[in-house]
Amino acid sequence: MKPRQFVDRYRKDPRVIVTVPLLVLTATSLIYYAIQKAKELSPEALTSQVLLFVLANINVLLILGIVFVLLRAVAKLVLERQRGIIGSRFRTKLVVTYMLMSLVPVGLLFFVATDLLRVSIDRWFNTPVRKILQNGEAIAQMAQDQAAANALAAAREIAATPGATDPSRVDAVLNRVQQFHTIDMAGVYRDGTMLKEVANPRAPIQEVSEPPKKFFEDVFTHGTAVKYDLGASGKWIRAATRIGNTPYAAIAGVFVPSAMNRLIDESIILHKNFQQLDAQRPTLKASQTSLFLAVTLAILFFALWLSIYASRRITIPIKALAEATGRLAEGGYGSRVDVVATDEVGRLIESFNQMSLQIDEQREALTQTNRYLSTVLESVSAGIIAFSEDFHLLSINRAALQMLQIGEPDARTPLAEFLTGDLSVLHEAILELAERASRTREVTLIRAGELRYLELSLARLSGGGEEGWVLAMEDSTQLVQAQKLAAWNEAARRIAHEIKNPLTPIQLSAERIAKKFQNQEDDAQQAIDEGTKTIVSEVRQLKRMVDEFSRFARMPAVHLRHAQLAEILQQAASLYGDVKPGVTVSVSVDPEIELLMDPEQIRRAVGNLLNNAVEATERGEIRVTARREPHRVVIEVADPGRGVPDTDKEKLFLPYFSTKGRGTGLGLAIVHRIVNDHDGRISVHDNYPKGTRFEIELPA
Repeated sequence: MKPRQFVDRYRKDPRVIVTVPLLVLTATSLIYYAIQKAKELSPEALTSQVLLFVLANINVLLILGIVFVLLRAVAKLVLERQRGIIGSRFRTKLVVTYMLMSLVPVGLLFFVATDLLRVSIDRWFNTPVRKILQNGEAIAQMAQDQAAANALAAAREIAATPGATDPSRVDAVLNRVQQFHTIDMAGVYRDGTMLKEVANPRAPIQEVSEPPKKFFEDVFTHGTAVKYDLGASGKWIRAATRIGNTPYAAIAGVFVPSAMNRLIDESIILHKNFQQLDAQRPTLKASQTSLFLAVTLAILFFALWLSIYASRRITIPIKALAEATGRLAEGGYGSRVDVVATDEVGRLIESFNQMSLQIDEQREALTQTNRYLSTVLESVSAGIIAFSEDFHLLSINRAALQMLQIGEPDARTPLAEFLTGDLSVLHEAILELAERASRTREVTLIRAGELRYLELSLARLSGGGEEGWVLAMEDSTQLVQAQKLAAWNEAARRIAHEIKNPLTPIQLSAERIAKKFQNQEDDAQQAIDEGTKTIVSEVRQLKRMVDEFSRFARMPAVHLRHAQLAEILQQAASLYGDVKPGVTVSVSVDPEIELLMDPEQIRRAVGNLLNNAVEATERGEIRVTARREPHRVVIEVADPGRGVPDTDKEKLFLPYFSTKGRGTGLGLAIVHRIVNDHDGRISVHDNYPKGTRFEIELPA
């Protein structure tokens, strides 16, 4: 759970705020109620197996709850430590401390209290208590037996007195016996029917009914009988005896008031209960211990839960602060701690948030500055490479990557690792510039068969950051080639002018000589004819060469218009499709490509490339392709011929250079001139597995 979610759930949720105190209050009330009710339980209830079963289940549930809370807390702590979550070690120490603070006191209290409870229960059943209860029960029983004996003695005296059955004398007999024996009632019954009865006016004789026939049957059968009757005001003890062999029975009764009767009954009941408890002393100890264990476990459960909750409340702000610090250290500027705290931790969180905000603002300003510098570096045409004092790359712009035709290397990569192969000359030049005072130099590179001229300028990099070097590279390839072409244009113009002027007189003179000596001898005539023909032929050849130089020097201006590239390439390829047996020309181009160009000039350039490709190919397919790329269209002419050595690629587009051993070598120079007039670029590459591939890039 995230810190903010935890705060919203456990601090701002009204249900939680109300429910948790209510649960604690309810549990405390139930525990207190159980303790108070335990004092009122009867011995039967205290030793009831049902009570023990209920308490045992409550204890099991509480133990399971405690085990669950402990295992859950331990599992979460272990997982947090394994995952390396910030603050897990501190929280572990805090939770363990809280648990020990809960377990140790409660555990000690439980063991001490249960031991005291067992000792107290044993003291309940010591000898003095037992003797007192036994004597009390004996006294109560003796009092009751004495009352019954007194009633029986009075009944016997009535039966032994003459005239007890005489209706005229029975009142006197009963009154005398009642007064002498201090009994509460006396009477004579015949066959279960009352003959005469006298009673103490203070004794509620009306609360009991007459003795049943079963009582008199016992009297006539056994001679005597005793009956106990419980009334609203007390207990009646009535004893009867038979008068001789007559159907008469004499009855005497003693009334025991309710207060005395209750004391007698309580003494008897207490002793019986004591004996029952003594017999079930282990069960009583178990029930009391279980009840106390339930209370202890309930307290322990809530103590553990509160300790875990409290540890979480303490560690959540610290954890959130530690995580935010980690994010800040990893570059997460602007990280905030949203946990609410009101103590010193709250002040620390507030200070951290202010610091993080300031760092984020400073980083944003620095980012804007870096973005501005990066935009400037990316927009300049010069290649920029920054590297450290120990020649490890710091940064490189897009122009440098395009010049060197490499992918962007990782930061801190040594220059020697990516300036290899054809680029090793650049690495050597950098080392040389760093060692000597001069900071400028020209280097020539060949990348993918294309010649490049670079102007290097090295400067010291110093300031607040890491010291090192900044290398600026200007691609002067187009400038050098343009200078060479301009020089050759001028040379071609002058050559055409200087050579063409004497050629005409030479040709005319040779023709005049031929006419003048045409009537000479055969041998002389033949020699003159052959010589003059040779002179005229060579002059004409020289004139054609001069005308080509002149045309190269005076290339027509480009007339741009929108045209379909596919049509132009098809027209150029159709002229060379069947020129040479075994050589075919294929065209693959998107018919939708349309360019702003001079169709005649482009057709001438592609035709020159196809002418060279056909001458260089003995057998195979020459492929003409065109594809659209971002901001440009690329035309390729690839042949499977003999190829062009790397040493000749540098001079391939110069006017005087030819690999065929004949001709003026102006074909590729004208192609280069046409492409440049279209603001394009031409390069030569090796074709695979063999041959040459010319690539023309035109703006789109």
